[in-house]
Order: sequence, then structure tokens, then C-alpha cells
Amino acid sequence: MKLRSFFLSLLIPFMVMCGKPAGPDVPDVPDEPDTPIVDPETPDPDTLVPQEVKNGDRILVTNPVIEKFITTVKYTERDYTYSAMQRGSEADFLRQETVDEEGKPVSRLLISPGTADISPSYSVRWPKDTQSAEYTIALSEGEWNASYTVDPNPDSDTSFGYCLINNLRPNAKYHFEVKNGSQLITSGDFETYGSLHQLTFKPGNSTGVRNVRDLGGWKTKNGLKTVKYRKIYRGGRPDHISRTGIQEAKREGIRAELDLRGTSDHLSATPFEDADFLSPIIEEGYTQMLRDDKEKTRQCMQFIIDKVAEGKPVYFHCSLGRDRTGTISMLTLGVLGVDEGEISKEYELTQFAPYGYSVSSGEKTRMTRMVDYKGAANFIWSNYAKDGSFADGVQAYLLEIGISQKDIDDFRKNMLTD
Repeated sequence: MKLRSFFLSLLIPFMVMCGKPAGPDVPDVPDEPDTPIVDPETPDPDTLVPQEVKNGDRILVTNPVIEKFITTVKYTERDYTYSAMQRGSEADFLRQETVDEEGKPVSRLLISPGTADISPSYSVRWPKDTQSAEYTIALSEGEWNASYTVDPNPDSDTSFGYCLINNLRPNAKYHFEVKNGSQLITSGDFETYGSLHQLTFKPGNSTGVRNVRDLGGWKTKNGLKTVKYRKIYRGGRPDHISRTGIQEAKREGIRAELDLRGTSDHLSATPFEDADFLSPIIEEGYTQMLRDDKEKTRQCMQFIIDKVAEGKPVYFHCSLGRDRTGTISMLTLGVLGVDEGEISKEYELTQFAPYGYSVSSGEKTRMTRMVDYKGAANFIWSNYAKDGSFADGVQAYLLEIGISQKDIDDFRKNMLTD
């Protein structure tokens, strides 16, 4: 049973990587004549590899729990009386019915902390043979492309060669090719769908860099524009990222890092290779950050605006990727014209992350839009939006702290698409 639990714990996938994955056990095979008995403690390696993506497939690349949350929950601007994540909520999809090691029914919350911040993992496969050259897997989507290599004789018991692919952008068309040396082994095209571009950078510890998501994909309130993907990312601290994880983040396009943490745990330099870096030292988020740290908030927003203008996708974070990060995310999506109710929903996505990336040590309060986020949003509504829109309010705030109108206009042109 311990071994079974061990294999189940390995199900958490990483971003695009090649190697031997892990997953659920094979179901018990009934004891019947001429039917081989499979030891349930020794799962079939082939079943541990994530679902194969084939030519012509259309696959969901947002975690199903988060996909249902985004598409089901509707929040109204300026109304913070309700949250699908509050205790006693009737949002049944936030709870999973399962059993413990003794077979007794257990109802488990998928949030605070959860694991749904990990997107589905897939695999590209090819027939295993005796080729001597490395396998090269090329994956492309529009102007984005990546290449990976696999050892011709991997330490794997599977009946096929494979490469794991994850962190795929939703609502996109991908092309893949597998080559052995110069020989084309297989190729194909597939489409993705979903409401959120989720990422996880390969760990240097047991959890990796979690609670990472692209701010792209959200629509403006009038529905005419969409925030572009692969421009701005928010997430948890990257302190323990491995060398491989750094390369994965670079491959994703990250070229700048904004560390929002205070004096006790901020970085003095970025772990991302050749990335521009800013660490203004901010102790608190929400209303205090907006009201009492205006100059540092200006530095943060100017950094993001400048890096996007320079074609350098930026990753911003605090420790958990929730409070100070959530405040900057609110300003960023707000000035782009995203409905404030949707912004509050984006804020709550952090609660799907694991311990240490959603809640801190000793923390028991579930952070919903009804708590600190409400104060920060109301600070904009009450002091800057007046009778206008939330976008108008954020713009007025940014102008007051020193961001120019030209920079705001250019930022919208750089970040929004029809």
C-alpha cells in the first residue's frame, strides 16, 4: 500500500520535459484461467506515461478543476459578498470524494492548499527501435518553438519511445516532429483548448516553482479584445529552481524578473539566465501597497510596461505569488480593461496551489476575493474610478503615481489583440 501511495504521489507532472514519468497503478487483473496475474504493487510502465497526443487531436491543457472554476463561477464587479471558495460554498467541483488507505470515504478540498495549479501532461510517442542517434523532438506554435532530445537507449521499460509535453498554451495549434538523426520518425498537428495557460518549472526541490500562470487569455469587459499570451507571467518564488527549470523558463520566453518581496527574503539577483531584474523591496500588498508604497508600485508597473515594450516577457512574484503579486496582477489586468469580477476570479486561482504557494505557515484563513483583495479593489473604486470603469480608475491611479499616458496607451497596444 505504501508503494501504491508512492506511485500516486508521483503523478504531479512537470513542464515540457523528456524522461521517465510516474502515474497511477494498473487496476488488479481478475484471477481467471489463462489470464496472467499482474501484481498491483508493480504497475505496467506503459500505463504510467501520460496520454499520447496524436495528429488531429484536440486536447484540454487547463487543469479540469480550474477550467470548471473559470467557466462556471461568475462574479459581479464591486460585489464581494460571495466567493465560490468560501467555507460552506455549494461549489461541489471544489471537493473530491475519495477513500483513505483503509478504504473509508474521504471528502477532500481541492483548494487551500490544492494541486490543480498543475496542468494536464501529455506525451509524444514513437516506436521503440535500435536507432543509434539521439531523438530530437521539435514542437512549434506560431512564432514559438522548442526542441528537446531523448537518449536513443533511455532507461525505460516502456514499449515505445516518448517525450513529455506540458504547460501548453490553450486555444492554439501545435506541430510536432520526431527525428532520429536526419530521419523523420513521426510528425503531426494538434489543437489545444482551455481557459488558462498554466506552467510549472522543473524543481530543484520536491515541489518546483508553483502557482505559475500566464496573464494572457482574459478578455476585456467589452469582449472586443483579449490579453496576449506569453507576455506577462505571475507566480510563486523561484528560489529553488533547478538548472533545467531555468532553461525551461527561458524556453517559455521569460526574459525579465520582478521580485516583490521584502527585506527578509527577496533575491539580490535573478536565477533566470540573462534576465533583467528588479527588486524594489515591498513588505505588504493590497491597500497598503497601493496607498503607502506608491513609488515602489510605480517602479513595478513601469518595469512591466518597459519590458513588454522591449519584447522581454516578464515574470513577477512575491513569496507565495498571492498578495503583492495579486495586487500587481489587479493593476495590470485592470488597466488593460478586464472586468473587475474576472480579475477577482484570477486572484482566487492561487488557492489551487500547494502549501507554501497558496497559504503560509500557520495560516488558516482562506484568502478569497472577500478578504484583502476586496480592500485593494475598493481602494481603486472609491478613490479613482468614481463613476467610471475599473479600467478608468486604474489608469487614474497609474497617472497619479507617475506612469505616463503614452506608456499606458502603448502598453495596451502591446498587450491586447482582437
